[in-house]
Amino acid sequence: MLDVKQLSYHYPNFEDKVLDQIDFAVNRGEVISIIGESGSGKSTLLKLIYGLLDFNEGEILYHIKKLRGPSYNLIPGHKMMKYVAQDYDLLDFVTVGENVGKFLSNFDLELKQQQIDEALNVVEMLDFKHIFPNKLSGGQRQRISIARALAQQPEILLLDEPFSNLDQTLKLTIREKIMNWCKEHQITVIFTTHDLNDAFYTSDKILVLQKGKMIQFNEVENVRKFPATEYVAKLFGYVNVLTDSQYLGIESSSKIIIYPEEITILDNGKFEGKVISSKFQGRDYLIRFLFKNIELVTYYSQNLTSDEIIKFEVRKFRELK
Repeated sequence: MLDVKQLSYHYPNFEDKVLDQIDFAVNRGEVISIIGESGSGKSTLLKLIYGLLDFNEGEILYHIKKLRGPSYNLIPGHKMMKYVAQDYDLLDFVTVGENVGKFLSNFDLELKQQQIDEALNVVEMLDFKHIFPNKLSGGQRQRISIARALAQQPEILLLDEPFSNLDQTLKLTIREKIMNWCKEHQITVIFTTHDLNDAFYTSDKILVLQKGKMIQFNEVENVRKFPATEYVAKLFGYVNVLTDSQYLGIESSSKIIIYPEEITILDNGKFEGKVISSKFQGRDYLIRFLFKNIELVTYYSQNLTSDEIIKFEVRKFRELK
């Protein structure tokens, strides 16, 4: 339903491109997360899709219709999309319920209230319907802003860091409820995030940006299993990157990526290492150890002491192109 083709953008009076040759397609009902370090162009990409900025090269197609920026539209934005920015843009002199229903039709007031209540229920803010937004915390205001977009049931929902101000325990519930509701209503979601857990547990596909360039776009599992670059692999957390892997019996002229869970500590392991540190991670311990002056990381079910000698094996690895 949405095609972004060879999209490039640079700010007026600046030659350096914020986004360069971005190319991907989104199907109806898909959830796409955009990840990358700060300054990689994530928020800018959402603004271009929504029509808040004029792109310099390329095109954006909604089905077969070309979408344009503010220079071509009297009112920036597209009616089939809703965009939730990080500033929330709430009206503090009207109630939460009135904020959520701001853009809903007054033709059927009973239906309007049902839509407001349903959206507030999704973000678990129904009890605050008659409260003024200036009485709410940043995380609560964020949820109200999302509810306002949900109430309008857009075809495409664009969210910029939608869970950034939520406490971890609350985030797990809210994140799941929002995405399940969007799936149920066949709403396409494109959102940016710094939290890889958001991308892992909610996305159908991940789009990776680095310095304005699209490094990889694929299903979540494929991006994790087959990272295109070292940069992509490191976005997912701890990773072992080896430029010389022959010590592990791996013959390769390329860099080798080994995720921590792919190194197994065994009593009869083929290789030996010396523990540097052991830190509890919740389910297990993160073990840093030294192997022939190479520092590696793995997970283990038990706490280990510094300088302890361990035996291990590498179960899996991948070569970077």
